Amino acid sequence: MDPKSTYLLEIKLLGNPKKVRKDVRCFCFDKVVDGDTTNLKDLVDEITDQYPPGYLEVAHVQYYDEDLKSFPVVNTDQELMLMFQKHSNSKVVDMFIAYTDPSGCYEPIIEWGGGYPRNSN
Repeated sequence: MDPKSTYLLEIKLLGNPKKVRKDVRCFCFDKVVDGDTTNLKDLVDEITDQYPPGYLEVAHVQYYDEDLKSFPVVNTDQELMLMFQKHSNSKVVDMFIAYTDPSGCYEPIIEWGGGYPRNSN
C-alpha cells in the first residue's frame, strides 16, 4: 500500500437498536485501507463478512467530520472519497457502521456521547 493513500479506520460497529444489549454501546476495531483503491461496496462487504449482521439487517456507514462537527452518511463511492480527502492530513477516520432492520427508517447518528469520538472510547 502507498503510505500517502493509506488510512486507519477506527470503526465503531453499532448493533441493531432493537436487538442489541443495552450495556454494550458498540464494538470497536481498526482497519487499514488504501484510499485510492477502496470502494464502498467492497469495504462494507469485508466488514459484514468479518462481523455479520443479523438476518436481513442492513449496514449504514457514517464518519465523524471534525471540521463540521457532524456525522455525514456515506452512501456512494464519491462520498467515501470525500471522507478520505477530509482526513488526508491525519490519515485517521472515525467511522461508524450501524446495523438496522430494512423495514425501519434509519436514524443517522447526530452525536456520540456528547463529545468527540476519540475522547469517548
